[in-house]
Amino acid sequence: ESRQGPTPEMLRAYYRVVAVLSGDLTSGVLGPFTNRSQNDIALFNDFLTAAGGSAQPRGILFQGDGFGQAERASAGIDASHGTFVSDKLGALFRNVSYQSISGNTNACADIITTASMTTNADLYGVANSCTWSNDVWQRNPAIGESVDAAFYENVGPNGPYVSDVVKPATVARNWVAWTSGYEIEHLYGRYCDSVLGSQQYYFQTLNKVFGSVCQVTGAVCLCLDVPQSQRVSPGFMKVGNAVMRNGLVTVRFGIPSQGRVQVTLFDVSGRRVRQLADRVFPAGEQVLQWNGTDDAGTKVARGVYFVRSSQEPQAKRIIVLGN
Repeated sequence: ESRQGPTPEMLRAYYRVVAVLSGDLTSGVLGPFTNRSQNDIALFNDFLTAAGGSAQPRGILFQGDGFGQAERASAGIDASHGTFVSDKLGALFRNVSYQSISGNTNACADIITTASMTTNADLYGVANSCTWSNDVWQRNPAIGESVDAAFYENVGPNGPYVSDVVKPATVARNWVAWTSGYEIEHLYGRYCDSVLGSQQYYFQTLNKVFGSVCQVTGAVCLCLDVPQSQRVSPGFMKVGNAVMRNGLVTVRFGIPSQGRVQVTLFDVSGRRVRQLADRVFPAGEQVLQWNGTDDAGTKVARGVYFVRSSQEPQAKRIIVLGN
């Protein structure tokens, strides 16, 4: 019975888009519950579908790294929760942890958008840690207009991994829904080197996803920001497929100006296993691949290895599970 938030009548009359940013809550995000009076599911159903008040279509965004865990059909709560997610949001919950299902232990994972979320299919970064778990989604095939709108970095054998699902408005289902598996606090530009990426992200995505409902006018703000040096140094290095079951390990690194760079693989004893590169590179981002062999071309044994760049002295770990 709380009136601290808008009533159904107020939502219908004055709101076009509602954003629910649930942070890292993994339970208790939405009612109804057997021992509490609020019925958020009914409130949002009414907002999305009821005639009268503000123009339709209306839009809704759910974003948080625990929202899917809280609202999945198997959570043991009222069945209306799972039905709302599948039928109104056009989404199905796949997994509670991107890091766990992919094996990607890098501190920053790519968010790869499609044209359903950004005009140019931009790349962003999301913090990836074992202290929280980014939700993995997939579109509900029963809702024909629903799309897999963005993906986490495709690492390991279980990909691709959907991070965002968008359901555009149609005549039969005249509302827009966007469901996202990570929280705003963990969203950055690619490589997680600056929070400015999140400003660009919301300017681009809100216009693209909810453009039929409400346009954000003007240009994205030009702000100053101090890069997070504890996350990525100017000569960054990032490893893809760091838990190597099959395929190739990708080593991405950046250099501020043209110069000689050495990229070397070591085992846990510090012995050199493979010299991936020792040459002059131009300024900018560079990409190397490792196929799991040593300098002699022999497949290395299962175990832990480290890769280090002369531009980035902090070594990155690679775990070889199959080779």
